[in-house]
Amino acid sequence: MVIQCTIEVGAEDYYSCDLTRKIPVRVTLVTINGDTGFGIAESSKGDEEAIQDYIKGLKGSPSIKEVDILHRSQEAYWTRVIHKLNRPSIHETILASGCMTRLPIIVEHGLQYHTILAPTQETLSELIRSLRTRFPHVRIRRLKSQPTASFRVALTDKQQEAFLLAYQSGYYEMPRKSRIDQMCRKLGIKRVAMQERLRRAERRIISEFAETLA
Repeated sequence: MVIQCTIEVGAEDYYSCDLTRKIPVRVTLVTINGDTGFGIAESSKGDEEAIQDYIKGLKGSPSIKEVDILHRSQEAYWTRVIHKLNRPSIHETILASGCMTRLPIIVEHGLQYHTILAPTQETLSELIRSLRTRFPHVRIRRLKSQPTASFRVALTDKQQEAFLLAYQSGYYEMPRKSRIDQMCRKLGIKRVAMQERLRRAERRIISEFAETLA
C-alpha cells in the first residue's frame, strides 16, 4: 500500500505561482528532467493573448534561463522551460522528502497542484511540515491509500492498440487528421468495434485522471 494525496501549494516570489496569479492561464507540466520542464500552457479564457503574456512573463523572469515554444496554436502552447532557482523547487522538495509527484502537475490561479505518492503516513507528514516551513500556502485536498498495482491505467491490449493508433494518427488533434474508417482498415476491424474500443479506453483514462482531481 501507498498513501496518495492531492495537495495545493502557493508561494510568493515563485515564478509559476506569480505568473498564473496575474495571468489567466492553466499550465500542465507533463515531464520534468532536472531543471527542465515540458508543459502545455492554455488560456483560461480561450484567448491566445493570455498565453503570449505568460510566455513573455517567463522570458522576463530572473528564475528562467531559457524558454522554447515547441508547438503553438490559438488554444495552447507546448513549451520547454529551463529554470535557475536559488532554492529547491516545490517538486525538488517533494522528492527530497522521499515522496514522489505523480505527473502531471497543474499550475493555475497562483497555485501548484501535485498528486503525491508517499510510502508511509509518517513520510507524508514530514513532507507537509517541510513544505509549510518554506511556502505560505499548503493544503491537502484529498487523501487515500491504494495498492501500487493500480497506478497503471488498465486498458486491454485491443483498447491500447486502438487508442495508440488514434493518438498517433492525429485523431485527437483539432482539427482531426484521421477518421474512424481509416483506422478501421489499418486494424482490420469493423467501425463499430473501433468506436467501442476507443470509448472504453477514453472512459478509463478520463476516470483515472478525474480520480487525481477529486
